[in-house]
Amino acid sequence: MSKAIGLDDSVTTCDCCGKCNLKFTVVIEMDDGEIVHYGQVCAQRNTGKERKVINAEIRQEEARKLQAARAEYIATPEHAAYRARLAERDALPWDSPHRGFPGAADFVREASQAADAARDAIAAKYGLRPYQVYA
Repeated sequence: MSKAIGLDDSVTTCDCCGKCNLKFTVVIEMDDGEIVHYGQVCAQRNTGKERKVINAEIRQEEARKLQAARAEYIATPEHAAYRARLAERDALPWDSPHRGFPGAADFVREASQAADAARDAIAAKYGLRPYQVYA
């Protein structure tokens, strides 16, 4: 059974009918694993699914990618080091120069930048924006 896995605005030509200058195409994974780009009407005709079913499949796939990306990010050593550094900062006495601004940011900056780099790489791998991967 074919499955809609996303929308793509970089491909604006339907693989089925050849119509050009579409705002976007529906990315469909066919039964044999082939990836095709159809316009909305062709997507409905060739899959036999209503538009709301296709949209639900796309949302479901996006949620799956987001969950997988967040789980991968949380499992990185950079994220663990950043969380440990935050806990270390929070354990300092209140009158410590590393508890308030700007000392707190300086205290965790290196770990934060490493975690951000890991997050950015994971977001790119899953085709997401980096802010979506925050855990």
